[in-house]
Amino acid sequence: MVILFSGRKSAVEKEIIEILCSFGANYISDKAVSSVGGRFTVISEYKKTDIKSKSGIAVFIDDTDRFKNQFFPKGIIGICEDGNLAALKAFKDSETPVITCGMGAKNTVTLSSFGDASLLASLQRTVTDFKGQDIDPAEFKIKLTKRYSPFAVMASAAVLLLIGIKPDTF
Repeated sequence: MVILFSGRKSAVEKEIIEILCSFGANYISDKAVSSVGGRFTVISEYKKTDIKSKSGIAVFIDDTDRFKNQFFPKGIIGICEDGNLAALKAFKDSETPVITCGMGAKNTVTLSSFGDASLLASLQRTVTDFKGQDIDPAEFKIKLTKRYSPFAVMASAAVLLLIGIKPDTF
């Protein structure tokens, strides 16, 4: 399960949903339900919510002030931009492990070699996926079918790696 915490009109959220659905994700929001493959489920949340799940991925996209005091149970892994202080605080307060996305050397996922047709997403340190397998630092060449925001690409790549799917075409 992947939970997207976002503002309702976020273009980045729409990009992440599009990318993840292309890899077989089902999608649920308060306005739509789409079943396209069943490999995993993506849920959009637009306000603080009570999460009772033994495992999952929480992705903070933007507008996180509305999620102040959001709590995450053990088993959730967080993903956010390195500058999203509200998200980082929510994850820290819940003792949630975090994958940060950005262009700095301290980030877990970065991008390099931008082009119109492809880019390289780089995993900077070892992370453990939901099957218990370690994913060692590596670069992943991703073919682009259209232009996406850098965070949408990095967050989607991180989600896919955590659920055991190698990102290759967005």
